Amino acid sequence: MAAEQPVGELPGLVPAGDQNAQNIVPPNIAPPPLIPPRQNRANPGLQLVRTPPILKLSMDLDTYLRRFDAYTNSIGATPVEIPHLLINSLDDETLQYIERHLVDNITLPELLAVLRREMGISRLNREDFKAKLKKSLRGRNEDVRSYYSKLWNLAKRAWPDNMEVRNSNLRDVFIGNIQDSSISARLRERPEVTNEQLLDLAVTLLNCKNASLSRQSEVNAVFGPQSA
Repeated sequence: MAAEQPVGELPGLVPAGDQNAQNIVPPNIAPPPLIPPRQNRANPGLQLVRTPPILKLSMDLDTYLRRFDAYTNSIGATPVEIPHLLINSLDDETLQYIERHLVDNITLPELLAVLRREMGISRLNREDFKAKLKKSLRGRNEDVRSYYSKLWNLAKRAWPDNMEVRNSNLRDVFIGNIQDSSISARLRERPEVTNEQLLDLAVTLLNCKNASLSRQSEVNAVFGPQSA
């Protein structure tokens, strides 16, 4: 004799408020397979938790590689998988430059050598970067740190293999083209500090100057400009 079905309930449904409802699988529906962590699988495949960053021809390769390394570490890519991920991350223009050099089982060092060579040929040469650096003037309201970062990137491209010359030229251009003669004079008085310390000093001096000018404007608004 079949068991009685409670009134108001349909077969296969869990009554409302049942604490075990989330653990009950409806009939005729197979539960999802249990997937162990990648490191515990017999043949672990690559898990892409998000798309890799795209490498464009206009980008700085070293800066991009720092982001790409963080990405491959986060997904647990193996050394064999990393070159394929990097190739997959190239935009169409960059891929066209290096496609003829791609071979089966290319290693990461080989791929990076190709990228450095081909991307260097296709972009501005070092003399052009030197010229752009020397002509870079800080805008009237340009943030000092943003201006320094722009100069730093140009100097890096102009002297990629000589840090001493790079830092010296970066310092000279930053002081000379900051577009504030009083601050430039103060910065020239501190040859003993590093470039990063010089940047911090420039930010402090500019903030103090702006605060002083703002205060003077408030005084003039209340009392009027002082007579000579």
